[in-house]
Amino acid sequence: MMLNVETIQAVIFDMDGLMLDTERLALSCWHQALSQHGYEVDPAIGLGMVGLNSRDSAAWLRSQLGDDFPIELINQTSNTLYIEAVSHGIPLKTGLLSLLDHLDNKQLPKAVATSTRRLYAEKKLQMTGILTRFKLLVCGDEVSAGKPAPEIFLRAAAGLGVAPEHCLVLEDSDPGVRGARAAGMQVIQIPDVRPPSEEVISFGHSILPDLHHVQRLMC
Repeated sequence: MMLNVETIQAVIFDMDGLMLDTERLALSCWHQALSQHGYEVDPAIGLGMVGLNSRDSAAWLRSQLGDDFPIELINQTSNTLYIEAVSHGIPLKTGLLSLLDHLDNKQLPKAVATSTRRLYAEKKLQMTGILTRFKLLVCGDEVSAGKPAPEIFLRAAAGLGVAPEHCLVLEDSDPGVRGARAAGMQVIQIPDVRPPSEEVISFGHSILPDLHHVQRLMC
């Protein structure tokens, strides 16, 4: 389904990989952690975690690597490496600030729906100076079912006071796109570290190279 700009009354943003250029860094830290503990894993398994919350990421890893794989140990090491890395600054994705200004000018309310836990999500949004640009933040540890379930998007829409069919979701990952569609929302995908699957491409939604193109589409 192609975008119908005239019906949009609110915009819901993903965070990592969509607004913040952090997915490559997170994957790099995860593979460094694996190496430190003597493991080597197919990169495709790491990419399979993109867009998932911590609970679903762990389930994915168990399904691929077995119950004996030390998920908590690897994640603890990876998180330590990641926190140190982002303490030096988090780059914003191309076109983000201009798009936020554009939406403010159109008086469209904005929310963030991220699989990241609130503690880390708030910290990263504060570090980059964009936390106050959003009316609402819904995080992965605040929903019973993460993306691709629609719950996180429906909660964001309810918090904004806008019906799902009048919300536009901006996502980089396939799980996020699936969740937005399941919520009955329009969605634009801006892929980051993982290109959309053929099945997701077949949905017929808009797939754009960056947030500048999103702004042009919404003018």
